[in-house]
Parts: sequence; structure tokens; C-alpha cells
Amino acid sequence: MKLTDYYKMVKLPTCKSKLRFDCVTSTGGYEPFEERAARGRDKRFKFYYGGTPDTFTANAQRKADRVITDTTSISSVFTPDLDNPLLGYGDTVGTGDALLFLFSEDYRQIEIFVARGLKNHAKGLFALFVDGELADEMECLRQQAKPTNAPTV
Repeated sequence: MKLTDYYKMVKLPTCKSKLRFDCVTSTGGYEPFEERAARGRDKRFKFYYGGTPDTFTANAQRKADRVITDTTSISSVFTPDLDNPLLGYGDTVGTGDALLFLFSEDYRQIEIFVARGLKNHAKGLFALFVDGELADEMECLRQQAKPTNAPTV
């Protein structure tokens, strides 16, 4: 199994920020995300999904389409498939882990699939993702996920 963790992020209707997403379901256990949740006042993993600042590309080989941040950068988000802009990939800053992103059509939900240790294979994982070859793994992780302490949607 290439995918190891799952986080479902949503825009909560009660949140005033247009860029904030809160975790409502996860498999838990992915330390980079769980540590960020533990630092927060409400002990919930959350982030902001927005455009890339001009200074973000100082040493980048390719400018990211979007970024995920809280107080610091979590991941760049690349959406290279013009035929399916609801699929993306990135990696967790400071780790060797790849991330795959599945956006809802209204961009109010983001599903994040983690592939620990596969940062250097993110593009290959993305190709498998686009071709539907990870669908069974994705569904397995969704079934393992449990609700978090976020308010219900």
C-alpha cells in the first residue's frame, strides 16, 4: 500500500475566513499534521489554502499553483492535469512524504492522502492517482478514518 494516511478538510459554514479548512475526519497518526493540531488552541488540524506569494518561489524549480499554510508553510499544491484540475499533489515541508489532493467541485472540501517516504515519487504517484490506480487504497483509508473534534458540517 502506497498511501498511509488520510485527512478530510472542509470549509465550515461558521468560519469567517474564506481560506480556512478544518479537519473533520482522519485516520490520525500522521505526526506533522497531528503536531500542528496539538499546538492549536482548539486542538484541531486546520490550514489556509490560498495563492502563492511572489516570494514563495525563490529557489523553486516550478512555481506552485497554490499553497497550504498555517503559521508556516505546510505544502505547495501542484495541479498539472488540465483535464482534471480537482486533482493535485505536493509534499509535506521538512519530511520525505508525498501528498495527493482531491478537491470537491465547489472547492469547499479537500481530501489529503499521505504517502510516507515517497516525496521523490510524487509525480509518479500523481500519475497513478489520475489513472484511478489508487482508488482502492483511497477507499480503504476513507473507511478507516474517524471523525475529529471539529464541529459538524
